[in-house]
Amino acid sequence: MLRFTTIALFLLTATTAHAQLLPESQADTYKTASKLVDEDPAHAYRLAKTLEKLPHADDRRLALLADAAANAGEVDEAIAALSALGKTAPRALDRLYAHVERGELLLLQGKLDACADAIEKADEAASALGGRSAEERFFVARRWRLEHDLALARGEDKDLRRAAKAAHKLLTDYPAEPATRREGLALSVAELDAEQRFEHARALYDSWAYHDAREEFTALLDDEKYEESARWYLAHLALNKLRDKPKEAERLFKELAKDGRYREASLYQVARAQMRQERYDDALETLTTYRKRYPRGRHTESVYYYRGWLPYDHRENKKAIEGFKNYIKRYGKSARSSYIHGFLAWTYMRLGEWQNAIDTYEEMRAFGNMLVWGKALYWQAHAFNELGQTKKALAKLDELRETYAVTYYAVLGEQLRARIEGKDPRASKVWWPDDGGKLDDAPKKSVSDFELRGLSTSEKRTWKRVQALVALGEHHMARGAIDEIYDDLVRAVPDEQRRAWIHALGHFVENYHHMWEVSTGGSIAAMPAPPEPDSPEAAMAYPRTYPKVVAEVAEEFDLPPDLMWSLMRQESRYRPAQISYTDAVGALQMIPKTARKVAKALGVTYNPRTFPIPEVGFRYSGFYLRKLLDTFDGLIVPTAAAYNSGPQIVAYWFRQNPDASFPWLIEEFAYNEGRNYCRKVAEHMVRYLYLYEDDAERRGEILDKLFPVSRDIEIPEEVGY
Repeated sequence: MLRFTTIALFLLTATTAHAQLLPESQADTYKTASKLVDEDPAHAYRLAKTLEKLPHADDRRLALLADAAANAGEVDEAIAALSALGKTAPRALDRLYAHVERGELLLLQGKLDACADAIEKADEAASALGGRSAEERFFVARRWRLEHDLALARGEDKDLRRAAKAAHKLLTDYPAEPATRREGLALSVAELDAEQRFEHARALYDSWAYHDAREEFTALLDDEKYEESARWYLAHLALNKLRDKPKEAERLFKELAKDGRYREASLYQVARAQMRQERYDDALETLTTYRKRYPRGRHTESVYYYRGWLPYDHRENKKAIEGFKNYIKRYGKSARSSYIHGFLAWTYMRLGEWQNAIDTYEEMRAFGNMLVWGKALYWQAHAFNELGQTKKALAKLDELRETYAVTYYAVLGEQLRARIEGKDPRASKVWWPDDGGKLDDAPKKSVSDFELRGLSTSEKRTWKRVQALVALGEHHMARGAIDEIYDDLVRAVPDEQRRAWIHALGHFVENYHHMWEVSTGGSIAAMPAPPEPDSPEAAMAYPRTYPKVVAEVAEEFDLPPDLMWSLMRQESRYRPAQISYTDAVGALQMIPKTARKVAKALGVTYNPRTFPIPEVGFRYSGFYLRKLLDTFDGLIVPTAAAYNSGPQIVAYWFRQNPDASFPWLIEEFAYNEGRNYCRKVAEHMVRYLYLYEDDAERRGEILDKLFPVSRDIEIPEEVGY
């Protein structure tokens, strides 16, 4: 087993120390009680009772006391703490939580008028919210369920009508929330009229409850008014969301393509459904129909793209060349130009037309960056070597090392150089820069070392709250609080200190995105040459994020921490609350469907409200990464590809290319996003190893799993997930 977790992870302590706004003993008591709330609530309650008022963060003490008291059966104490929290919490969301929680406890005690008062107070808090986040929706739904249950408890006719109104609100606005799914609702879905049922179905769709949405849209197929829209949603569920019924999607889209408001988009989706079924000739015919019917249609550029890519994917290389050349002739330099030129060059590589490949790759020089021009340099060297022109091959490899050292293609280039020169091509044995492994990413100054100027009284108060929350270990709340004043806080120090201040702030609240953005200009392709291994820019661009939780997860699942950092760099640019267009959540980006499966395997309950918190969600990703590494015999690049695109797709890719070398195999991966993703993750890992790893043996072990000389591994038939 690789020594993945023997890295000496340094946990930031003294270097990010802050002014002691809270007594250390109080903070320690708070942290201990917080850990015990569920497993030993009576002990947690006793500890919470000993806490004195916490300056700048007393709402956290009240929330802890309420939680512990409720779990320990001290209901009156919990109600009192929640009442105080509802009056004093600075965040509207915390006030909403307090009033809803208090109302639920009062209802259980039969104190109906007091419960009604709690609902009124909850409405005041909710009016200050946007209502969009998962956490907000969770509590707003509970508020409506509380009103529903209170009305049923009162039992008068007018109250029953009020209960039905609340049930309608839950079913049409919050259908996927636990508060709605709980038994006893006064109104069933079957009692909704068609308009309400369509709202219900669409809300399920928007909440990622795709299986439930499918059932509801299916029920609307017989409704004249909503039949067309129901087909549209069902087709997208089958093809793009659940991705489980491409043939059914094709049928539905074909019907929609005949006429109506979805006709143009549906015709294009017919072709995509045919592609999913590997019926490329049919897809090309459909795309031709689309081009004729909608010559200036929204998807015309994609039609020309697929006229090259579809034969390319089926290894019909001559047809692919014609299609790619037609695309280039029509669109010149477009958003997909680097892909098109890369595919065209690779088609020549497949055919062994080495000089044509070299010439086409040369046209990619203008695109720059490590994955495009770096790739071109590497494969030009490969092609020159195939032509027996080793001097030219080595010259290309020299240019690659000089331009993009310590990148994915640079390491492959060093392996190719070793083969040309008859040396050991293992990644652990080829050239590696000797100036790395020195970086200390701890901020040089703590936040308390900076003198802040120009903050308003309100901003000073918020900054003190941020510091108190960090002292309590509530970093996720500190991140939310600091966002309210971040820009002004950054400007509160002189220009010459600003980078050091951003660095210190990032580590202090564990928000690493801002420092990454400042050091890279917000570009994942920044720093084509490796940064100086002891520079502040390197520390900010490649931070060892969330060190404590990463260390714990890496140890539990025997993972290289470098892999976790590299994944979150590529997935979210280190943002813990990131939500992608594919519904993936968190710094390590996992879709809810996968998260629910992992939760079941871990024996925990998936909670979309808490999942983005690193201390919660990272363990899911750690478990999943371990499964993927085991599936692909520890090889890191296919593991990364599977994390992005799914293990079934990667296993298929291996089986379709049984004789391909490792570098060749990666280029043959048909999914653009997955292919780019796994190479970028590998590149980030190479950079992390270069900057931080001073143990040559450990670095070599990981490099050999990143860049294996053989891709011959046994992949199980059932890869799971």
